[in-house]
Amino acid sequence: METRILEYFLKVAQLGNVSKAARELHVTQPNLSRQIQKLEEELKVQLFDRQNRMMILTSAGIIFQERAKQIVDLTKKAAHDVLPEDDLRGEIAIGCVESKIDSFLSKAMMSFRDKAPHVQFALYDADCDDIREKIDRGILDLGFLLAPVEVAKYEFINLEIEDYWGIVVPSSNPLTQKKEINLTELSYLPLIVPRRTIVKDEIMSWLQEPERELNIVGSQNLVSNSLPLVKLGWGFVMCSAGSYLARPVDGLTFIPITPRKEIEHLLAWRKNFVMTPIVRAFVDFIKQNYKSLKQD
Repeated sequence: METRILEYFLKVAQLGNVSKAARELHVTQPNLSRQIQKLEEELKVQLFDRQNRMMILTSAGIIFQERAKQIVDLTKKAAHDVLPEDDLRGEIAIGCVESKIDSFLSKAMMSFRDKAPHVQFALYDADCDDIREKIDRGILDLGFLLAPVEVAKYEFINLEIEDYWGIVVPSSNPLTQKKEINLTELSYLPLIVPRRTIVKDEIMSWLQEPERELNIVGSQNLVSNSLPLVKLGWGFVMCSAGSYLARPVDGLTFIPITPRKEIEHLLAWRKNFVMTPIVRAFVDFIKQNYKSLKQD
């Protein structure tokens, strides 16, 4: 099965119309229709429901779309990865959590481009679990993660950039009169906590409260997605300061938790993995410059 055919399939799936897809792919409509039909025959499954002129993905088509995209993305990445050792060009795929690391990463990228002007960065925002899963599958080269995180199967750098926990509440809430909120008070508040089990376990250990005794009304993997719920008064988001303060929202206030619980930032990549020249150069650049980058 050629990747070209997968690209044809993905374009039809994206546009839902063979004629539109053919124009964008610069192929004839009959040829594109034949290629899609051959693909379905090869797979022995129907990928599209034909409804008038629309092409609607079947349940099998939806699954195949995800797999096809992974194959095409990895094929393109492989082409970038085999550039000569002294050719500092290509793409670096980076996963990054929501935190104060945003500023550090932006400075690192801009400074590194002075050294390697042909580099391209592909950024992916997610929580640590999603980023680690994509590193494991080779979709991401590097991940900027928040501790605690299981790093036994990764190489990593402790960036010595610390963050701390707090809660986000409506600015009209009386709690905003406090500069900090103590652990005991958290037991009485409706909390939206991080979804990651390892983080929830550390929070419970830190709070010295079993999960069932906290008023947990929900969980989130990206803080920004849960902030509308805070505005509606459904609950208070428990998160790192950097994940909120990097993108503050009008009408909401971040209150630190006392005593403060520091959170470390790590840059991680797969163990025993042969880096491309451009990725290795970027990692070496951060190793050599991370102290000055975080102070700028």
